[in-house]
Amino acid sequence: MISWHRSLALAALLCGVAVSSIAHEGATGPAKDRMDLMGDMGQHLKAIAKRLNANRDLAAVANDADRIAELAPRIPDLFPAGSDRGITDAKPAIWQHWDEFVGDEKKLDDEVKKLSALAASGDPRALADQYRAVTKACVACHESFRRGRADKL
Repeated sequence: MISWHRSLALAALLCGVAVSSIAHEGATGPAKDRMDLMGDMGQHLKAIAKRLNANRDLAAVANDADRIAELAPRIPDLFPAGSDRGITDAKPAIWQHWDEFVGDEKKLDDEVKKLSALAASGDPRALADQYRAVTKACVACHESFRRGRADKL
């Protein structure tokens, strides 16, 4: 099971996604596409967290993890050159450190595939530990490559 402080941190992250969606109104093109994709991934992470917190339907974690695994490899394609203009939270560091950015996506892909494989075990501790590895991969990328509230001030 996920500890309450980890759940709170995840809730804050997901709330940030919800607030960002309001701030992203008017986005177009690749920026909107990537915002939509990240929002979809966030919804699947939220569904996984609910299952882990309730310690119920743990085998279904695989369905959400599989969907994230389908979406994650599309991330780099949603950041073509020139898509750093307009309404976007993408930092210029994405294009300046492209290999690191792509490496972060691969790390997410690896971690979410491990989560999917563990789902059949039904082991709540192992699933929670791997879920934390997935969210850690998300947060690491966002810290390096996504503008936060402080960056916008």
